[in-house]
Amino acid sequence: MPFNGKSFFLNDLGKTLFPLRTNKVLGEAAFEKFVEYAKSNSDHFLPQKRVFAMKQGGHLRRTFKLDPVAEMFLYDLLYRNRRFFRRPTNKQRETFGYNFDGGEPTEATLSYRGFKGATSQYRKTYTHSISFDVASYFNSIYHHDLVHWFERIGASSEDVSALGGFLREISSGRSIDCLPQGLYPAKMMGNAFLEFVQQSGRLQSDVLIRFMDDFVLFANDKETLLSDFYHVQEALSAKGLSVNPSKTRLFLKGDDEIDRTLDGVKKGLLRKRRRVVRRGYDEDEGDLDEELRNLTKKETDLLRELLARPHLEEEDAELVLALMGNHSADVVARFEDLLRDFPHLAKSIYQFTKFVRDKASLSAIIAKFVAESKIIPEFQLFWLGVILEESLLATKQASDIAHSLYTHPWATPITKAKVLEIADQRFGLTELRETHLKDGTSDWLAWASACGSRVEKKAARNYSLKYFKNASPINKLIGEVIADLPQQ
Repeated sequence: MPFNGKSFFLNDLGKTLFPLRTNKVLGEAAFEKFVEYAKSNSDHFLPQKRVFAMKQGGHLRRTFKLDPVAEMFLYDLLYRNRRFFRRPTNKQRETFGYNFDGGEPTEATLSYRGFKGATSQYRKTYTHSISFDVASYFNSIYHHDLVHWFERIGASSEDVSALGGFLREISSGRSIDCLPQGLYPAKMMGNAFLEFVQQSGRLQSDVLIRFMDDFVLFANDKETLLSDFYHVQEALSAKGLSVNPSKTRLFLKGDDEIDRTLDGVKKGLLRKRRRVVRRGYDEDEGDLDEELRNLTKKETDLLRELLARPHLEEEDAELVLALMGNHSADVVARFEDLLRDFPHLAKSIYQFTKFVRDKASLSAIIAKFVAESKIIPEFQLFWLGVILEESLLATKQASDIAHSLYTHPWATPITKAKVLEIADQRFGLTELRETHLKDGTSDWLAWASACGSRVEKKAARNYSLKYFKNASPINKLIGEVIADLPQQ
């Protein structure tokens, strides 16, 4: 089938921060209907639910979880305007990633690999380089700057107006912190928006390369390099943006980002891990998975030695989760420690569970963790729900896990929606969904309940959906789509 806006949406969904199945089910069944609804109501998008992904060190990553209408609108908008998102051809001012090539989005992992390869090569060529990124970039972009940029690159007045309405309404009128994170089309806009930096005529460095908001400048003259670094900061400040001091590094010729003091085995593992993590664990690259996880005996021995340490370091935990899928039994023995100490690695933990054969032991560990842990951040609760849905429904602890996830003190509407959308009639899910379908609300709990009800026979499903559809126009649209689906 030819690639289109629907393909764009569905192919990217699993790589996002909070990929609710509700959006997938609705997008597969009626992508065009949702897009048409969005176009007809482009000044009336709903305020979106704030969610918090995680970074290392317990830091939160604030963004939105878009409702089905808003999410499909964004993918359609960028796909229809794909001609404006092509990779620049100037090798001295090169941008990697988040663009279209041949009508399809480029693979971010391959682009990042190209960026890292170019960085390494240029560092061998030029005497000096400096790398830096923009501080809290997505949370700092100004709404009107983004809309004016979209108009300036040539988008139609209708699409410019629609984007303006989208950004304004989803953020309840806030002028900054209005661009969602973790979605390819949003990354594409964020990436293209920064092109004003390399287009500056003031820059004199031999080469500037960029991947999203990660910049590297190269020059043989240190003063030229520092002068350009100041000019870049001045240009960014005009848009209310600034450089992150903690991630600014000055390099000399031949320096490697991987510490020279590391032994060869650890360096090789770090490079493999970087490829896996940056690839985003795409589900359609099994051959590459196998290649990366085909470890040498020395590499396996080192990872096992890391696992045996009483206190596992974060970098070592990432290595283990990314590369030890073929040795899952060794990792399961430390699984409770991984859950407790590294909540921000929740998606990596989910990806790792695909390799675990002993689902009973895995289920017991997760059931105990969820029941006994007083603090489980939203991001981790969500991905534990995904693990339940995809791997643990046949285990004897499934009911306890579902109940604990739904009733946990730190549960949020998005993590509860993850449980409600599971197409299963057991564990009290049918009764929970009935409550939300009949209480007249139009929110994630109701939409996910409608999606989960696809497991019911049509007569019972449509009886509940009749009340659900009366609550709002979006409920009516979702209810009509779900009512037409075959029983799961």
